[in-house]
Amino acid sequence: MKRFYHGGLMLLLALSLAACDALQSGNETALSEEDAQAVAEIVAQSLADQSDGMMTDLYDATATFDQNGMYYLTGSVASKNGDEVQNPRYWRGMRRGFRVDYDSTTGTHTIYFIHEVSRPNFQKSIEALLKYIFKDSEGQFIAHPRAERERIASIDFEGFRKGSVAQRTPSGNERSASFERRATWHVEGLEAASDTITFEGEQQMEGARHFVNDKGQEVEQEFRARLVTDGPVYILKPSATDSLEHLTYGTLAYEVRMVKRTGDKEVVHEVEGTIEMNGDGSALVRFYGIPQTYRIFLGTGDVQRDS
Repeated sequence: MKRFYHGGLMLLLALSLAACDALQSGNETALSEEDAQAVAEIVAQSLADQSDGMMTDLYDATATFDQNGMYYLTGSVASKNGDEVQNPRYWRGMRRGFRVDYDSTTGTHTIYFIHEVSRPNFQKSIEALLKYIFKDSEGQFIAHPRAERERIASIDFEGFRKGSVAQRTPSGNERSASFERRATWHVEGLEAASDTITFEGEQQMEGARHFVNDKGQEVEQEFRARLVTDGPVYILKPSATDSLEHLTYGTLAYEVRMVKRTGDKEVVHEVEGTIEMNGDGSALVRFYGIPQTYRIFLGTGDVQRDS
């Protein structure tokens, strides 16, 4: 699973100059403040734990499990099927239909569940299919990751999630998104002697968003987004009370294609840039050739202009 991301990152970086050139022509002369914010929000959805983005992958990929549920590196309570108090974060909600299978020939564990949240200003329903291959330091498969967690040295993880998220902002605006997301991560450094866990891989997402902008206009977006690690992403070994968002360091390259429709006007933007995580619970999103910088909070997915 480690071979794919090298070519992907080289492609992203090689296309960055072409992307900057494209932004100088047609309806892509420059990103308006509103469009830059919209791109940052798409990246935020790709990253945030609240929207089952990359941070959720990091939590799930480092979890162990058995037929009773999932057990995270942080927090002392198991994520059991239908357990609504597994985490104080309201967006974690409940997992229904939890199922675990194991193929001893390939060493692949498969987990399936429906992730649901229903609150007055936030709803989410996401179908998840997660695949794991656990190996020890000798490269041997691990059949019982919860019982044999001390043996785990590396994990190959694939995550497929599809569903929808809807919320009402403090100002009363409705925002909704539907998406499909695929991710592949290789995880190392899980041995007790290691101080850090490393992730390398990529995530691809496509979907649609609907919201009302600051002018009261309804906006429809279709998008594709891709994230690729630029070298390893490091996570410091957590204690039971830590959050991974505050222990994660590293850089990703991203590309976003966004088709935005406002009334009878349609605008297309193809944007690339970098995402920098510095272990403070947020990530800085930068654009190639464009001065705007945005800060994304990795738990909630909130976005704010940074410069």
